[in-house]
Amino acid sequence: MSNLNSKHTSGAIYLSVICMIVILTTVFLASCTQERKEAPKPRARKARVQSAPREKPPEVDIQNVTAVIKTDKGDIEIAFYADDAPETAKNFAKNVRLKFYDGESFHRVEAGQLVQAGSARLNETIPLETSNQQYKKGAVAMAGDGVESHASEFYICLDTLETDEPHTIFGRVINGIDVLTKIEPNDKILSATLRSNE
Repeated sequence: MSNLNSKHTSGAIYLSVICMIVILTTVFLASCTQERKEAPKPRARKARVQSAPREKPPEVDIQNVTAVIKTDKGDIEIAFYADDAPETAKNFAKNVRLKFYDGESFHRVEAGQLVQAGSARLNETIPLETSNQQYKKGAVAMAGDGVESHASEFYICLDTLETDEPHTIFGRVINGIDVLTKIEPNDKILSATLRSNE
């Protein structure tokens, strides 16, 4: 009987030792896994995509309006090329009427070359419209990849630019060229409106 109890006790001790080894091994492996875990990778900000409004504002006659971009540095007035880029001009006018540019920043400023702004609420493209208009001082064009235009991002030339891919030039600055030279990165568009020329 004593021999049986001794075997039973030895078996219990053996089982306890095995359990202890399994637990310690599990804890050790878990700590090693945590040590090897990679640091989080920085990710680019995703555009705040906004679905198209349920009711589009009625189209305006882009030949008879001027876009006015108000900034802390002064106003920039843009006339549209209604014949050379009618759809792009209408798209820009629609963005203005829907207040997509209000409060947005000039997020890109290349001194002596261009200033760029746009709405982070739109992440869409529109067809490219090409013409004989030149990338000269005061030209207003949509950013893009040479195949399509971004539906919101636009830039204004501060000098004649050389480019190896086409962008839609849809307007020109008719007032406020001097304001453009004062724009700095992250300057805000206080408001963008359309003014009738009549």
